Amino acid sequence: MSEHNRIVHFGIGAFHRGHQAYYLHLLNQQLPENERWYYTEVNLREETRAIPEALKKQNGRFHFKRIAPNGDADFVEVTSIDRVEDASSNPSVIKTIFDDDKLKAITITVTEGGYYLTETNDLNLTHPEIVNDIKVVKSGKGKPKTLFGYLTLALLVRQTMTNGAITVATCDNLRDNGNRLEHAFGQFVEAAGPIDLMQWVSDNVTFPCSMVDRITPVPPADLAEEVERVVGQKDICPIMGEDFEQWVIETKFAAEFPPLDKVGVTFTDKVHAYEEAKIRILNGGHFGLSYIGALRGYKTYDENIRDGELNKLLKTYHQCEVIPTIYDRPFDLEQYRQVIVLRFSNTFIADSIERIAMDSISKFPQFILPTIKLNLERGYEPKAAMTLVSHWYCFLALYLSGRFPFNYKDPYLHIAEKWMEEPEPVKAFLADPDIWQGLNQRFPLFGEQLAGQIKQTLNDYQERYP
Repeated sequence: MSEHNRIVHFGIGAFHRGHQAYYLHLLNQQLPENERWYYTEVNLREETRAIPEALKKQNGRFHFKRIAPNGDADFVEVTSIDRVEDASSNPSVIKTIFDDDKLKAITITVTEGGYYLTETNDLNLTHPEIVNDIKVVKSGKGKPKTLFGYLTLALLVRQTMTNGAITVATCDNLRDNGNRLEHAFGQFVEAAGPIDLMQWVSDNVTFPCSMVDRITPVPPADLAEEVERVVGQKDICPIMGEDFEQWVIETKFAAEFPPLDKVGVTFTDKVHAYEEAKIRILNGGHFGLSYIGALRGYKTYDENIRDGELNKLLKTYHQCEVIPTIYDRPFDLEQYRQVIVLRFSNTFIADSIERIAMDSISKFPQFILPTIKLNLERGYEPKAAMTLVSHWYCFLALYLSGRFPFNYKDPYLHIAEKWMEEPEPVKAFLADPDIWQGLNQRFPLFGEQLAGQIKQTLNDYQERYP
């Protein structure tokens, strides 16, 4: 059993280390040794083993370079992680990790695509990796590949314990993320067959919603060298990020939870208002401009902001289409928008467009579609959003045709490939229910106008990408 209170994290990446692990580190600096909390990191995917392997060599410690928009930087050695495990190579480690009375919570960052949700926010039970995990749970043999398989195995361990209650907090950019995870998890368990697990879960597990925010780009190749030069310590897995951070968590805990409000985390029962503003203003802006920037040959997001035309487009999108359709406002949205644009312009972060552009097919329904829908419902033509969408489609079409070389990653790319195989790809795109959720059937004139704009955008890039 652990000596300290403990949290498990599923999905080890730079964002988690610069956000949840960083917040816990700050909290531990204020707590006496016997009251501190520590993270056990659990890697779930074979393709992401490099980070946990490096982190394990350093006993979980790493350096975090925080950079302000004016270039001021500091280095923090984050010490809130003291155990790192790779479940992708050793699934049995789940039992030893979760059979611990000191373990009180799980946090999760597996990206939007890691939830395998359909357009109706149900779990995609036909996805090959979900099918694999259902078989693993049913048979007790094999190795899970998704969050759902590992979470089921973990909660089956907790079910056998006297004090097994636990909080499961997703920290990914999904609206209503805790409720969506709980719903999808219930569908997985129903399909996989641990008959009495969901009754136990309903009595002993909570899935609070949360909103998280911090830009943590892929670290530059020379960051480790800089850490050694400035700090005087070797570090094979440092990270960097902006000096802004925000975490809002729903006050719905099944067990003791670290008092993170002491270090600036907001505990509230109104997470939705915060997440709606963040997802549509920040993530939507990130998403929208990244494909135009990529097609213009930009490498980092701050180049978009320095492009006067794109800066103006983003301002129009925010002020005319996003902010007017956010009706529950927990703070001054125009002031928030200005802070976000300042963060976007941080040349010292140099967040790569390649990173921001990935996983676009699962992001679009989350980040952009609600803004389009709400504008159409109020009778307003979302021209800025149409420009963003037409460039997104153009980006995918040119990439898939081989005319636009780009290191693009998306587990749902096969969806776009199907559009391109149709005699009329643009029509197939606009009719796809996974993308549009029936919106173009409700507003056919919008679909016609967007189709025309997409074709014009494709023509505009014919010469550049022949």
